[in-house]
Amino acid sequence: MPSAVLLCLLLLCSVAPAEGYDYPFSDPYAATVLGTPPEDQFDIDSIRPNTLWDVIPVHKLHAPHTEELLLHERPIPEILWYDDAMQYSIALVPGKAPLLFFVAGTGASHQSSTCRFFQEVFQRAGFHVVTLSSPTHPNFVVSASTTQVPGYIPHDVNDLYRSMEAIVERIGRERISAYHLAGYSLGGTQAAFLAELDARTGHFGFQRVLLLNPAVSLMASALRLDQLLSRNVASRAEAAHVVAQIISDLSAAYRASDQVRFGDELLFDLNRKRPLTSKEFQVLIGVAFRLSLASMVFASDVCTGAGYLVPRGHEVTTSEPLEPYLQAAVGIRFEDYISEYLLPFLQFQDPTLTREQAIAACSLEAIAPFLRRATHVAVMTNADDPILSPENLEFLKQTFTNRLILYPVGGHCGNLRYRDNVAAILHFFTR
Repeated sequence: MPSAVLLCLLLLCSVAPAEGYDYPFSDPYAATVLGTPPEDQFDIDSIRPNTLWDVIPVHKLHAPHTEELLLHERPIPEILWYDDAMQYSIALVPGKAPLLFFVAGTGASHQSSTCRFFQEVFQRAGFHVVTLSSPTHPNFVVSASTTQVPGYIPHDVNDLYRSMEAIVERIGRERISAYHLAGYSLGGTQAAFLAELDARTGHFGFQRVLLLNPAVSLMASALRLDQLLSRNVASRAEAAHVVAQIISDLSAAYRASDQVRFGDELLFDLNRKRPLTSKEFQVLIGVAFRLSLASMVFASDVCTGAGYLVPRGHEVTTSEPLEPYLQAAVGIRFEDYISEYLLPFLQFQDPTLTREQAIAACSLEAIAPFLRRATHVAVMTNADDPILSPENLEFLKQTFTNRLILYPVGGHCGNLRYRDNVAAILHFFTR
């Protein structure tokens, strides 16, 4: 895409014209699952060719690596012993440089494929890059969450902010020339709240903040994801059967292949041999969301001893089978989690808090006045994103006006690695 068009996208806002945007999937659910084919992804080498310095860590420079921070001195359940410290990924460049924080989406870790991709993109572009797990990821729940009951954005964002401050102190503020922030999916929503919090505290003074495919309302988007499962399968048994059949068909196609390749290319190759239907894509998305929720709920319940999944007073050991807990957890919808677990916890802390107030506090509408005037905060999303309702899209248009980049297709985060999208993202942070 010509640079002049990119400039228009970023400075004049806009809806990317369908005829000028060649992302390959028009089905939003296929886009969400398959992402971007390798041949259509942004060429990272076009920023700067890879060198030995990028793969050989010297004094913890260049090569991305995982570090740990012990943020809370508290007992850790035996079954979660490996999550006692918060893990994050860091990639530094020599000398003083801008720092980009990148927040993962629902249930994802700092090492998710999207985090790793953008960490390499921005390190090549001359940034220090820190990727952070979602507050809904088990490691964050155990090690970094103050309450260990995730899902309430004001609490989760405060925990993220404290983690970011600790990481900056470890890096050394003298090595940082400016601060930037991005996040995708739920991480994009949380990035908006982080920007609002920072505007009040001034600890970072973010120069640019980009929300990638954010949820406008956490509850509304979670319900839409849950419905992808409930409206396409009659029961949990049918969901399990559909997923098992998909896995079986794709595995058979893989065994028939004469090449052994794993990763993103494998999924594309197998889908060409046995294309999935839109319904199957929807079921896969719904199942993936339910599994992320199950991991989060299990970690939280084990830490708090609330008795939601694990009987009160029972300590889960490393030798104990976890299948019964998983089977119980995957039957929990996000709405169940809110009503039966999160809301009672919040109301124990504040008896005056209503369900409506808790849900409203987890919506971008709660900070709409800030977002309308925050010229350093922008949004990139897709018109067909399945987590957004027409009302959500209208809110984004009215709130961000010329700071909204709206592509016609791409599903939920499916086009994040597409060449035009990455070029636009880089331009936003480097212009």
